[in-house]
Amino acid sequence: MEVIAKNKHFRYFESVIILSVMNLGRNLLSAIVLLSAVTGTLNAQGIHFSQAYSAHLTLSPANTGRFDGDLRAVGIFRNQGYNMSGDYQTAYFSFEMPFYVMEERLDGGLYYSHDNTAGKAMPTERINLSLAHGLNISHRARLHAGLQVAWVHRQIDLNKLSFPDQYNRDTGGFDPRLVTGENLEKSSTNYLDAGIGLLYSQTIPTGVFSGGYSMQQINRPVESFFGLDEKLPVKHVFHVKGDLGLTSTLFVVPAVVYMQMGSNNTSLAGLNLGYNLNEWLNQYNSVIAGVHVRNATVSRSRGLVFSAGCNWQYWNMMLAYDTDISKSRGNSIAGSGFEISVTYKLPSTEITQKTIQWERY
Repeated sequence: MEVIAKNKHFRYFESVIILSVMNLGRNLLSAIVLLSAVTGTLNAQGIHFSQAYSAHLTLSPANTGRFDGDLRAVGIFRNQGYNMSGDYQTAYFSFEMPFYVMEERLDGGLYYSHDNTAGKAMPTERINLSLAHGLNISHRARLHAGLQVAWVHRQIDLNKLSFPDQYNRDTGGFDPRLVTGENLEKSSTNYLDAGIGLLYSQTIPTGVFSGGYSMQQINRPVESFFGLDEKLPVKHVFHVKGDLGLTSTLFVVPAVVYMQMGSNNTSLAGLNLGYNLNEWLNQYNSVIAGVHVRNATVSRSRGLVFSAGCNWQYWNMMLAYDTDISKSRGNSIAGSGFEISVTYKLPSTEITQKTIQWERY
C-alpha cells in the first residue's frame, strides 16, 4: 500500500510538472507569435493613409510649411479591415505655421498620430515635431530642408486578445470576458525617432511639381518587448507630386510615394483630375477625383484607392476608399479601408496678397 501511495504522489507531481511546462510553453508561444506580428508590422511600415500627401508631415519634415498662408491644420481618420469592421484604425492631426528669426522665415510643424493597424492589442502613439527652412535657388526653383524628432510609445496589451480557452460554445465565438489560463502580461516601449528631409520644387509654365527624399529613424531606435530588443532600420521615403493645368478649368495632380525599411517596401502611385469652379470671395474653389494604385509591380497590384473631394474657401475635404484586388487575402488589414481628411488653411493676413491655391491637398 505504501508503494501504491508513493506512486500516486509521484504521478501527481509528474502531472503538475507536465502541466506547468505546457503552460509555460503556451505562454512562450503566445509571446513569440505576438513579437513576430510586431516585428512584421515594424518591418512592413506600410502607408497607413490612402491620401499620403494629406499626411504630408509623415513623408518628410521638409514638407513643413509648404503652403501660402499663416497656418494650416489637417485631420485624418482611417478605418480599415475586411468589411471595414473597425478593428484597424488610424488617426492623425497636424498643425503648421511660419515664424521669423532675425527676419528669416522658419516653418514649424507638429503632428500627433494614433495607430492600431497592428491590432487593438498593439497601439502606437506618436508626437512629432519638425522644423524646415527654404532657399530660393532661382526665381522658379526652391529647395527646402527639414529636421524632425518624435516621441513614440508602443505597447502590447494581451487583455485585448482572445485565447482558445475563451471560446463560448453557447454563442459560437470567443468571449474575452471569460477567465483564461494565459499569463496576460503587458509590455511597452518608448523611443525617440530622428529624421531629415529635402524637398525640391520647380515652377513650370503649366504649374508646379516637387520631389523629395527623407530618412527617418536615422538614430536606429531600439524597441523592447518582454525583454527582447529590436533595433529598427533606417526608413527611406521618396515622393513626387505635381499640380499641372490642362486647360483654364481642368488640372491634374499626379503623385508617387515609395517607402523602404529594411528589406520591405510599399508604394502608392496615381493621379487626381480636378475642375476649377468660379472664384468666390477672392478664393479659388475646385472639385477633384482620381484613382491610385497601391503596391504595384510589373505584373499586378495589391490595391486600388478611389478618392474624391473639394476645395472650398479655406477648407479642403477628401474621401478615399481603398480596396484589395490581389489574389492573396491572407492579411485582413489590406481588405478595405475608408478614409476622410479635412484641411483648414488660413491665408496670409497681408491685405495686398491674393492666395493662389497651387497645393490642393
